[in-house]
Amino acid sequence: MKITVSREVFTLGELSPDAQDKAIEHLCQAAWECLDSDTVSEYLAGYFAYLADGNENGEMSKRELKDRYRVTIYWSVAYSQSDYAQIEGVLSRDYHPKLAWPDGIHTIRVAAKNFGWSYPTDVYGIDDDGGEGGHVYCAKMLDAAKDFVHDLCQKLYKAARDECEGLCDKEYVIATYNDWGLTRRFNADGSLAPSEYWQD
Repeated sequence: MKITVSREVFTLGELSPDAQDKAIEHLCQAAWECLDSDTVSEYLAGYFAYLADGNENGEMSKRELKDRYRVTIYWSVAYSQSDYAQIEGVLSRDYHPKLAWPDGIHTIRVAAKNFGWSYPTDVYGIDDDGGEGGHVYCAKMLDAAKDFVHDLCQKLYKAARDECEGLCDKEYVIATYNDWGLTRRFNADGSLAPSEYWQD
């Protein structure tokens, strides 16, 4: 015997205000759970390029970032104490002239820790011609290099967090929901109906 089951399913606009709030919470949570880390990484790469030399081309692949700017960026945004952004590679005035360089420093080799922020492993001064000079051993300049790297990591972390929040905020998820087409998906109380009842 064949049985047909029907169910009343609503669009966001058809819900009561309280149910809409609940539905939007579901959409925001789903956006967070499905957040594409590659999208955020490409945004961060483009942001670093802008900081480094004023490049305004926008998003950039991790591979292109490494090839053009000699760095790799790692990040974690989980709203916990272990959140971070890290840089690994070589920072120099030649490749990254627009960074807020400390006086007397030309190049910094940077490593990423297992957890937390990056740190400089080698610091090089400026020679008489303005190019990369010898190793720096001055404690004051080494501290300046450490602060420079930490500040840059903090900027990247803030950018990563802002981008994650932007991809999960109310206005963005509603716009994505409207663009997706499968808008009839909620029960009357704002909870999600089973997906087999969704329709265009």
